[in-house]
Amino acid sequence: MSKPEPRNTIDELRDFLAFAVPLRSAEMAHNLRRWGHSRDQAATWLQGEAQRAGVSVGTSGDVLQFADGRPRNGRAQWRVARTAGDLASGVAAACLLAQLEGERGVIALGDYYGVADELSCREQ
Repeated sequence: MSKPEPRNTIDELRDFLAFAVPLRSAEMAHNLRRWGHSRDQAATWLQGEAQRAGVSVGTSGDVLQFADGRPRNGRAQWRVARTAGDLASGVAAACLLAQLEGERGVIALGDYYGVADELSCREQ
């Protein structure tokens, strides 16, 4: 019996983002309300989060895209998890920034994240 081929890493990443981005957006929005940030302070903080995420993905994004199917542990596993989390945070921050600017959301990896329309907030 042969081992099944691993899923396409981009499809796995898109599935992860479909789950993680709305949760991270809700967490960020909750924190901004709790902290009592003004609109300008919120925009500045969200820009910083998006930039930090961009640096992380720019530095370590290859671990998300190029997987060989082997299990990871230790530092390698932490790097993948941290980078994936940073990507979700960056997309969530961009989504919230877009909403502050009057837009409904953003498109990342071909999927829409933002204010839900009548059917779905993730189009495929």
